[in-house]
Amino acid sequence: MTSRPSTSEPLRLNKNACSLCARRKVKCDKSNPCSNCIKAQTECTHEAAAPYRPRKRAADEDLLARLARYEDLMRENNVDFAHCANTWVPSGLEAQGKDSNVQTPISTIPGVSGPKSSSSPLERPTANTQLSLWSTLSSELKYPPIQSLGYNDDPALDPEPLPQFVITGNEPKIEQLHPEAKHVYRLWQTFVENVNPLLKIVHVPTLQQRVLDACWSPATQSKPLTAILLIVYALAVTSMSSDDCFTTFGETRNTLLVRYRTAALRALIEADFLISRDFEVLQAFVMFLFIDPESELTSTLCGAAVSIAHKMGLHRVSTDSRMSIFDKEMRIRLWWQLFAMDCRCRIASNPGMKPPLDMFGELRPPLNVNDVDLHPDMTESPAEHTGPTEMMGVLTKSQIFNFMRHSKQAAKGFQGVVRVSTKCRTSTELEDGVINDIDSMYQEQQFGKWDNQIPLHRLSRAISKLNVAHMRLKVHHPRWRGTVRGGEVYMTHQECDLVFESALTMLEMIDLGLRSNFSSRLFIHMTAKPPIDAYIYVLSELRQRPRGERVDVAWKLVEGLYNKHPELIKDTANSFFAAFRELTLEAWQFRRKELVVVQGAREFDLTPRYIQLLWEGITLSNEQSLRELSAPDTHEFGVLGMAEGEVLDWENWNTFYF
Repeated sequence: MTSRPSTSEPLRLNKNACSLCARRKVKCDKSNPCSNCIKAQTECTHEAAAPYRPRKRAADEDLLARLARYEDLMRENNVDFAHCANTWVPSGLEAQGKDSNVQTPISTIPGVSGPKSSSSPLERPTANTQLSLWSTLSSELKYPPIQSLGYNDDPALDPEPLPQFVITGNEPKIEQLHPEAKHVYRLWQTFVENVNPLLKIVHVPTLQQRVLDACWSPATQSKPLTAILLIVYALAVTSMSSDDCFTTFGETRNTLLVRYRTAALRALIEADFLISRDFEVLQAFVMFLFIDPESELTSTLCGAAVSIAHKMGLHRVSTDSRMSIFDKEMRIRLWWQLFAMDCRCRIASNPGMKPPLDMFGELRPPLNVNDVDLHPDMTESPAEHTGPTEMMGVLTKSQIFNFMRHSKQAAKGFQGVVRVSTKCRTSTELEDGVINDIDSMYQEQQFGKWDNQIPLHRLSRAISKLNVAHMRLKVHHPRWRGTVRGGEVYMTHQECDLVFESALTMLEMIDLGLRSNFSSRLFIHMTAKPPIDAYIYVLSELRQRPRGERVDVAWKLVEGLYNKHPELIKDTANSFFAAFRELTLEAWQFRRKELVVVQGAREFDLTPRYIQLLWEGITLSNEQSLRELSAPDTHEFGVLGMAEGEVLDWENWNTFYF
């Protein structure tokens, strides 16, 4: 027991509440010990607050951003640094070469090449190249401080599970947290239609009857099934809009999500999910991670799930004759999804990190079959379909990894896509070859057989096109090209068109996926968030692209961005948003001239609402700046606004005031 400190000792107040008060959510007097701990006769401990962790950025990207800002500052101050463009900077590699009496060719040093090398990252202007409009942007737009503006169902907006209902003993019983029986079927159908096609971890025909039976007596179900049920409810809610949740269940989406996610975590704890070797428990564990695949909780627990799966042998081909064909196939499905998530978590925590291919094992991809082709009692492996099946959404993602792990050349080229850095011509050609092979694989194996009227086919095709466009944008983006003096980037007309089309296709396919009925957070997890880099490049190119079908598509996407993110217009204190607004208006001015002067359209009819708001904001800001410039300098006047030395006429003042 901790006693009260002596009155002669100075009272030390802690910055944060003690652990007990924080856990009980009661006010702490922050003494050492606090009054609540003294009454409870417990040890009073204070835990240090978690330090602020800024967004991690790739090392190359951060370095280039700082260099660009330094160059801008030197230009503003008329400092000539052009002579430093090709200055040799000695390094440890040079000293190493001298010590070993072996001359190291400049072309073998990363990032440095000889002046006549064909793979030099220093690309000089030629008769076939033109100045990239992207290189004329400010450094804030070239190296934006954010990667994405998010989306409507961004998991970052979701509430976390309530820890007091997980750790303490004050929570309601788990069976009391199940939905009413009439709502179970709706949640199950939502899961089957919106979530399951992108996961395929459970076998719907087998699980469906168990779900319907359990809705009438949830208290009698096994611990693994209870966890799966609650996770199914949570995943279904994540794929629904707030309006749908309130209309169907009479409760807000956040309320339902906190309830089911917290209950699911409790059910996993009761099933000993961190030490259990039960396959159904691991299924529930992995499904729980997909409720919020980008959270810190998921990133932490994913490693534990992979470790458990390794101990259960999911990464190896099972030689157990007692294991059914059905169980083997479900284990393969689960392992592919879990390993893909682990790779995403590793890359997110350490940008540019190489996926751990050696940890994957030698498992084949899941079979291209429908769930009805599988049965727990089957004795022979089902024949694969040559056309699209229910697995097409999952296989679209796994095909790239399977292609990469069976081709050393493809793996080498793919690493160049993942580990972005300044590109030389040779590496770009290698990466282009890999991307072309992946594109051809999609075209030959899938596109010709898909029906664009079927939602899953349409989404899978969007994912395929998005994957290819994303890789091309990474490889050919001018940020990773060599520059000439002044930071200018020169590209051929074909390269400019390629990057513009890649950025536009990526944004177009992301928009299509987010507007579908499928779970948007799973779609984003499988692909990418809408990148602000792509919007910036598209807007930059729109300054010289006035017309065309793809230009119309680009402007519709820009309009959608402003409609979804009003902060782009309203947040006047954000310098990046201000630069983005100016770029948008600059591009619109070019389009306006084309529509008004060339096509004879009326400006009032063609100007969208968001452009009008941007102009109003710019006008208001300019007027405010003029008022500030025209205002008298108060430092030249006394406390009453009088010039120094001027005599105050009190009679006139009294007359004015009264």
